Amino acid sequence: MGERQTERLHLRRPSPDDRALYHAHFTHPAIERWLRPSPLPPFSAGALDELVEGDCAHWSDHGFGPWVLIHRESGAFAGRGGLHWTVVEETAMVELAWSIEPHLQGNGYATEMARAAVAWAGELQIEELVALVLPANTSSRRVAEKVGCEPSGEVDHAGMPHLLFRLSVVSGSALQTGQPAS
Repeated sequence: MGERQTERLHLRRPSPDDRALYHAHFTHPAIERWLRPSPLPPFSAGALDELVEGDCAHWSDHGFGPWVLIHRESGAFAGRGGLHWTVVEETAMVELAWSIEPHLQGNGYATEMARAAVAWAGELQIEELVALVLPANTSSRRVAEKVGCEPSGEVDHAGMPHLLFRLSVVSGSALQTGQPAS
């Protein structure tokens, strides 16, 4: 339930067995650069275990959550991304988030996953998505813009300034390219 296939990715629910994948991914310097920049400390093993557990619990609690991205051709881990609840300026919102393996970045995988997530949000009748991007992360800004997100100012998130992008899912429903897993 909730799994999707895109042209190049299999998008599936995480499981506790994904701990090693999360640890390798989120401790890579190219990932930490954007998700744990100074002055934030690097991800600890405990924090990453909690992230896996939290992603699994999000699925159990809400019927959706971040996916583990698997490259369909090779079967290799390609990243993590999808939908999850977050708090922005004391308001609960559904975030569209992505993190792609460094060797796959710049090839459209984040956009491909994000389009599938937007389509799925429409199926779930989620009215609005937000994306949070560090101002210097031009690649992630482009992903947000490619899927139809509009800039909506700057917010403090995780103790740092982030650009806030918003997407009305009704208007974003034309981006439906993700297909249910067969």
